[in-house]
Amino acid sequence: QQKVKQNPPSLSVTEGGISILNCDYDDIMFNYFQWYRNYPSKSPTFLISIGSVLEKNEDGRFTVFHNRSAKHLSLHISASQPGDSALYLCAASTRCSPGTCSLYSNMLWGLRPRDIHTCSPLHTAV
Repeated sequence: QQKVKQNPPSLSVTEGGISILNCDYDDIMFNYFQWYRNYPSKSPTFLISIGSVLEKNEDGRFTVFHNRSAKHLSLHISASQPGDSALYLCAASTRCSPGTCSLYSNMLWGLRPRDIHTCSPLHTAV
């Protein structure tokens, strides 16, 4: 059962444009959300997070928007560059005492160079 869903499965963006990645979640108990970027053959790296009481968080070229009533998040990457081509991950969790909650993540969002093949849905910035 999916707790976090990302869409659309792929996106092409003109260099310098804005990339928008969407993430929906189905559990109202989630109150902390993170975005990660994963390059091929590398470990995912943290990009930005937001708590459920906030509507917006900005860090450099990355801005995350949160609509709690719609249970929806969107990551906006401004001034998209070829180096932004990677797999993007949306994760949702509950912040509580250790051992009493779990983290759900879904690797459904991605960006990749056009010459790499993968079974994961992709987001490509060009």
